Amino acid sequence: MNTTKNSSQNSNKFTSHAVNMLDRQKASLTGVNKVDCATETEISLTTCMGRLVITGSELKIVKFDDSDGNLSFCGNIDALKYAQAKVPLLKRLFK
Repeated sequence: MNTTKNSSQNSNKFTSHAVNMLDRQKASLTGVNKVDCATETEISLTTCMGRLVITGSELKIVKFDDSDGNLSFCGNIDALKYAQAKVPLLKRLFK
């Protein structure tokens, strides 16, 4: 799976994001701003396209370079899920 997107909604240091996965065992990503949390069953990231949660088993970050936004990891990958940013409560109340 290889996906590339451009973003105009997020003001981050990266403007594109790509995911490259091999056999649901290894993956590399670009456009990663930071790693929020990493365990053997979940890796939570902030990318230029929003928050990304990767679930699986035996997950391990192999390399992360925050200067160029590249991250590679391995393990048994079950899912990649992008979470939408929540609209602040006051904005929802006063549309």
